[in-house]
Amino acid sequence: MDRIVVHSNISAVAPEIVHPELVSLNDPEVCARACAQLLAKVGSLTTSLQLKYRLEVLPSIDESSKWKLRVKLDSVAWFDYWKLLVNEKDLAIKAREYVKAAQNKLDNLPPVDYCEHELVESRRYCFIVDCKFGSWCKNGHHVAMGLCGQPIERADGSKPKCTFGIIYEFAITAPDFSFPEFNVSVKRDPARQIMLSPKKHVPNYVLMTDVNTWNTIETVYTTLSKKINAFALEGIAVNFGKWETASAKDESEYALDCHGHFYMHLSRVAVNTLSDIDGWKSIHGRVKHPENYLDKDIHELEVRRLIPLEKSVIWGELGSFRKDLADIRATVSALSNTVTSLQGTVTSLQGTVTSLQGTVTSLQGTVTSLQGTNCHFTPGNCHFTPQGNTR
Repeated sequence: MDRIVVHSNISAVAPEIVHPELVSLNDPEVCARACAQLLAKVGSLTTSLQLKYRLEVLPSIDESSKWKLRVKLDSVAWFDYWKLLVNEKDLAIKAREYVKAAQNKLDNLPPVDYCEHELVESRRYCFIVDCKFGSWCKNGHHVAMGLCGQPIERADGSKPKCTFGIIYEFAITAPDFSFPEFNVSVKRDPARQIMLSPKKHVPNYVLMTDVNTWNTIETVYTTLSKKINAFALEGIAVNFGKWETASAKDESEYALDCHGHFYMHLSRVAVNTLSDIDGWKSIHGRVKHPENYLDKDIHELEVRRLIPLEKSVIWGELGSFRKDLADIRATVSALSNTVTSLQGTVTSLQGTVTSLQGTVTSLQGTVTSLQGTNCHFTPGNCHFTPQGNTR
């Protein structure tokens, strides 16, 4: 059997690794270094735990100016890891508590009044690497902005050209959001988030440990805070592995070094405010909650692992209960036999008592008979004088 590697960084109550220190988005060097430390921990995990994960930067509950860095792991892989280390009943309890907490978080999300007709429409695009923006493909579709074309390595060993590009109508063109190294845009999905992607092909694990990336994040954060308020940014998310190339149909298709990009989640107030500013037309109507894979993740955990384990634990406890019941029945049977034996003993004792009562009655008759006889007793001499012969 392979040696089990215990990773002390993996939480036992949730599929995550949390950086021990909070960071400030106004300190890019510290953020880049913290990300490097966190991703290095992920790199030391087993292959299954690295298959899909998500780096998240979340506002701290305790300190308003600080942010928490964590890696959200795949719940199924997390479950399989802990199954080798703890007993099944404890794991089932912990996993069920996590699912309940996650579901409660999803249930408490405020409802969204979403109107699809408010979204900016786009023309039909294709992503042909050999074309340039502004040209037309053979099907008469527009070609996306900034098509990468860099060969990328996939899990199956193939190296197709990267087709990452930006749909023109979805680009953010506001002057203060124009960066030399990044494109800023929204996705077709109507979530309240903006996507920052490097103009050159850089994979996410390099992108998020680069100080220049965090310099850009600091600029965006500062600009949003000035335009709206300090709570305009609700978080930052970066997907890796299968979650990064979610459209892959099987594990052999996902890219190992996909074109890097990350999402900055905006508040509802931020979206409403930015929609009226020049260059932010594409953000209009995008008010849905950003995708965090939580709903799908806990569903997979429940269906593929947790429910089968809970059934197994219940059947195991039922089998133990049946054994205990059989032991109780055997004990009751033994006690019944003991009671029967005791009843026989009691009956025997009752016969002995009856016999003793007869003996006592007989002795009482003898005593009565003796009382009718004259007996003069002196030491050394006893005279019996039968009645009727006395004078």
